[in-house]
Amino acid sequence: MEIPPLEVIGRAFVRAAVVGLFLAVVLVSLYGTSWTTVDQLPQNLEDQSNIKAIGTLIFTDFVVPFEVLSIVLLSSLTGAIYMAKGEDDQ
Repeated sequence: MEIPPLEVIGRAFVRAAVVGLFLAVVLVSLYGTSWTTVDQLPQNLEDQSNIKAIGTLIFTDFVVPFEVLSIVLLSSLTGAIYMAKGEDDQ
């Protein structure tokens, strides 16, 4: 049984640390967010879609979860592109 070189172990540790930090940010944002229900949204009888009220809530009370979600989606898109690209030596 061959012992992996120190460089491989270091890379694995860095990857595990990045994944752990990413997971910690997602979990903190999930548990730290007070989730607004539909009953708590401001009602506007003139605009039944309530888009203005939802937009106001997203960019005032929920800025941090919105930004975390954007980072999650961006990283998943980047990972999907990387996986779909494949290896160059084929």
